[in-house]
Amino acid sequence: DIENYRALNAQIVGVSVDAIEKNNQFCEEEQLDFMLLSDMGGKVSKAYGSALSIPGFGTFSNRQTYLIDPNGYVQFVFTDVESKVARHSA
Repeated sequence: DIENYRALNAQIVGVSVDAIEKNNQFCEEEQLDFMLLSDMGGKVSKAYGSALSIPGFGTFSNRQTYLIDPNGYVQFVFTDVESKVARHSA
């Protein structure tokens, strides 16, 4: 589906609370061809409501997808990514 989004001039960006090095490794292993940004302090994840803080383990980010329009407004939030990864963008 990524080419369909690119044809619409959409920009795809991932955000993870993991370190840059770990994100780079993940992108290589999964052969991702879009940016995966590091949100190590969880600031972005907290702002979007996807941060999960577990005492003793730290902050994690729940997998979610946001469609943000060119004006910066969130138009759609896809929260059930974990159970529907095979059809995530469908």
